[in-house]
Amino acid sequence: MMKRISVLALAMSLAACGGSDGDGGIIAGGTGSGSTLLQTTDTGAGGAGTTGATPATPATPATPATPGAGAQGATPATPATPATPATPATPGAGAPGATPPVATIPNPIPITPATAASTAFLTTAYQTGLAEIRLAQLAPTRAESTGVQEYARAMIEHHSIVNTQIQQLAQQKGVTLPTDITADQAAAVTRLSALTGLPFDRDFMWQTVTAHRTAVADAMRRARAGDDQNARYLAAIALPLLKTHLAVGEDILQRLDPAAFIAFTYQSSLAEIEWAELAVERATDEDVRRFAQNMIDEHTEANSRITAFAETKELPLPDEIAPEQQAIAEDLARFSGADFDRAYMEVNVVAHAKAVRYARTQMTNEGRDVDVRAVARSLEPDLAGHLAHASELARNITPSFLYSAAQSNLAEIRFGYLGALRSTNASVMGYGQRMATEHTPVQLQLEQLAQTQGVVLPIELSPEQQLVYGTLVVAQGQQFNAGFALYNERLHDRAIERFTEETQRPTGTQTQAFAQSLLPTLTAHRDEARTLLSGLGGEVTTIMQQIQALRDAL
Repeated sequence: MMKRISVLALAMSLAACGGSDGDGGIIAGGTGSGSTLLQTTDTGAGGAGTTGATPATPATPATPATPGAGAQGATPATPATPATPATPATPGAGAPGATPPVATIPNPIPITPATAASTAFLTTAYQTGLAEIRLAQLAPTRAESTGVQEYARAMIEHHSIVNTQIQQLAQQKGVTLPTDITADQAAAVTRLSALTGLPFDRDFMWQTVTAHRTAVADAMRRARAGDDQNARYLAAIALPLLKTHLAVGEDILQRLDPAAFIAFTYQSSLAEIEWAELAVERATDEDVRRFAQNMIDEHTEANSRITAFAETKELPLPDEIAPEQQAIAEDLARFSGADFDRAYMEVNVVAHAKAVRYARTQMTNEGRDVDVRAVARSLEPDLAGHLAHASELARNITPSFLYSAAQSNLAEIRFGYLGALRSTNASVMGYGQRMATEHTPVQLQLEQLAQTQGVVLPIELSPEQQLVYGTLVVAQGQQFNAGFALYNERLHDRAIERFTEETQRPTGTQTQAFAQSLLPTLTAHRDEARTLLSGLGGEVTTIMQQIQALRDAL
C-alpha cells in the first residue's frame, strides 16, 4: 500500500519536534484535499510502503550529477544515438501546453544597470530553470513513482514562473539570456531519456537535488550581495521556494534510495561540525557554546559509525559539505553577538528537523533496507535531542531589534510575493502584491540603519516562517487564502509588539524613530489581514483547528 507524504508532513514533523520562532509559537496552514503542488506519493507499485521481505543490502544508489552530492554508483548507460532534447518549455508555462497566470508585481526598486556578477547570476538561474523544466518533462512517461511525477509537474510550473520573472528583469536591465541549456545539462537529459521506472526515479531525483543545492547556494549569496539591488530582490524572493524544492526533493530521494539517507546524514553531520566550530569561536552565550561543542563531539562520533557501516556495505560517502551548507556557513560568519547565537540556533533547528524526519522515515516500513533501518534507529534519539535543545536555546536568545525586524519584514516580502502568485481571491492577491511592494522600501531602510550601526541583517527566514512557507506552497484555493491571511495577521501582530517595545526604550535612537514611523503602517496591514479573514468563513476555522492540533502535539 502506498503512503502519501507532502511538504505539510515535513512541516508538521518540524512543528511536532519543537521547531519554533523566537516567541515559541508554532503554526502551519493547511493543504486542500485536492492539492497536487509538491504533494508526493512515496513510490509506485512495490514501493517503500510495501510489506514483505526487506533486502539486506541497500539498493545501489544512482550516480549524483556532481562529485560529493551524495552516494555514487554505476553511471547509467548512454544510448548509442543521443536523443534529441525536448524543446524547452515556454517561459511562464505551468505545464506542457498550459500557461498559468503570473501576477504583476511592480518592481519596488528602481532598475539599475546589471553588474557582471548579477548578469552571471541571472544567466545561470535562468538556464538552470530551463534544465529543470526539460528534465521534468521526461517524468510523465518514464517515472514509476507517483511522487516523482507530481514533483516533476511542480518543477515545470514553479521554474516556469521563476524564469518569467528572470526574463522580465533581464529585459529591463538589458541582459541577454541563453535560449537553451548547457551541454552538460543536455547530456543529463540524454542520459535520463534512456531510463524508466525506479532507475529513472532515482537518477532524476539525484539530478534535481544536486541542481537545487547549487541553486540555493547561488540565491543565498546573491540575496546578500550589495552590487545589484534588483537581482538581490529577485534572489531573496526565490530563495524560500528553492529551499522548499530541495527539502522535498531530498525527502523523496531518501525514500527511494536508502543509500541517499546514509549520504545525507553523513553530509549533514559534516556541516554540523563545521558550523559548530565557528560557533565555538563566535558565540557569546555560554549555553550556545556548550551546544556547539556537543555538536562537534556527537556528530563526529555519529559519522564514525556511519563510515564503518558504509565501508561494510561498500557505499561511498561525500567528502565535503553540500553547496548550500557551505553558503550557510558563509552566512553565519557574517554575524556577531546575540545575532550570531540566534542565527546559529535557527540553522540547527531546521537542519535537525530534517535529519529527524529522514531517520524516522527509514525506521518505519517505508524504509527499504533493514540494515539502514537499524542505523536510523541508532541515530534518531541523539538527533531528536539535538533538535529539542536547539529549539529551546533559539527561543531564549533575543537578537537585536534590527535582526528581528529585518527577518519579519523579509518574511512579509516573500509571503506577499507568494500570495500574489498563488491566491485565487482578488482581494487576497492584491493584499499580497501590496505586502511585497510596501515592505521592500522598508527593507532598504533597515539596511541603511544596519549599515550605520554596524549590524548584519539576516537573509534566512526563521524556522517557523520556513515551516509556514512550505505549507502554503502546497495549499490550494480558499485554504491558501485563509492560511495566508491568518499568518499575515500573526506576522504583523508580532512586528507591532517588537516595534512598540523599541519605541519604549529609555534612550532615543534612530531605531526608535524608525519603529515609531512604521507602527501606523504595520497596524493598517494587520487590520486589513483581519478584514480578509472575516470574509473567509469556515476555512479560517479549519486552519485554526489545524494550528491548535499542532500546538497540542508539542
